[in-house]
Amino acid sequence: MVEATSGQHESAVDQYVLEHSEPYFFSRYGRVEFIVFEQHLASLAWLHRKVGEAVDQETTALSTLRKSGEHRVPGWEAESDMVLDDSLSVLDTDTRQIGAGIIIVSAAAALEALMNEILCEPTDRRFRKAGLARKAEVLAERWQGEGDLADFAEHISWLKVRRNAFAHRLIADDDDSKQCSWIFDDDMAEEALERLGVIAETLEEIWEQRLRPQGSDATHGDAVQQAPVS
Repeated sequence: MVEATSGQHESAVDQYVLEHSEPYFFSRYGRVEFIVFEQHLASLAWLHRKVGEAVDQETTALSTLRKSGEHRVPGWEAESDMVLDDSLSVLDTDTRQIGAGIIIVSAAAALEALMNEILCEPTDRRFRKAGLARKAEVLAERWQGEGDLADFAEHISWLKVRRNAFAHRLIADDDDSKQCSWIFDDDMAEEALERLGVIAETLEEIWEQRLRPQGSDATHGDAVQQAPVS
């Protein structure tokens, strides 16, 4: 009975949106800006999982229907097959790629929002209006020698390039989109979330080091008070 109850509890916890951020990032210090980012990441991870599951379920259902032939309208058998095959193709290509691309674009946006909170010096207004790469450059220059930034630029570049490539592919207004051979799929979306988590960990560690000597800051850096465990 205890084992069954435990299993039911784990199944229920798995449904909580906030649980989905844990494989990628967990705020060690609980400062507000990183808690908000963690919630954004949890939403993206949940969406990534649900879209993938939905596409898999739909393609399986349509494939089963194709084999059974139940979809065929008498006298329009060939046309019925064509419509179903087109739907399968769209699901397995466009839908998967758009689903992955949405995760990548939103991941970059979530990261920019986090960086805007960290770019809080009086002269930083112009940097908050800049793009992802410029924000990252400013922070890397400002924090040089203060933490492990060895892979920081590479992760930022990976995310930026794929975000831009996905946008160009959708609007098809750039020759580069035709030359891009990347497949925007579940694996790429998963890698984007993993890299996003690594970037956030780097930012949080250095940001915490910079804030601690200064004490608490009401706008940027007040740690979330944790309720005592009874």
